[in-house]
Amino acid sequence: MFAFYFGIVADITPPVALAAFAGSAIAKSDPLKTGMTATRLAIAAFLVPYIFVFSPALLMIDTTPFHIVQMVVTSLIGMIGVGAAMEGYYLTHTTKIERALMLVGGLLLIDPGLVTDVIGFGLIALVTLLQYKKTRISVKTDISKEME
Repeated sequence: MFAFYFGIVADITPPVALAAFAGSAIAKSDPLKTGMTATRLAIAAFLVPYIFVFSPALLMIDTTPFHIVQMVVTSLIGMIGVGAAMEGYYLTHTTKIERALMLVGGLLLIDPGLVTDVIGFGLIALVTLLQYKKTRISVKTDISKEME
């Protein structure tokens, strides 16, 4: 599954990047820039094969339904964390510290284990709380400006 998955992801990453290059031809954009942007956007997809290796439960090998659900949830949240860290945007624009926390939290959630999951959830929850407060402050400021 590891090799198969990377073979599929090769369609969006340079130097192969067939899908990205086809998209750049349609958009009349620079193929290399399009390929690099596709890679940056899909960076979380590169983690899935490593999740297969670290925890075969995601492949439903010798596991329980509870463990499968746990792996799917932690893997999805971890991929969201890594994707947000790479993009620099979560609920709103992220600071460098928030990006670092999201990256570390996301990577910790990929490694199966209670301690890494708790720390990873904690880091992503912290950034989510900070981001939520930022958006609430931003909304209040916008509303007060409109009232004037």
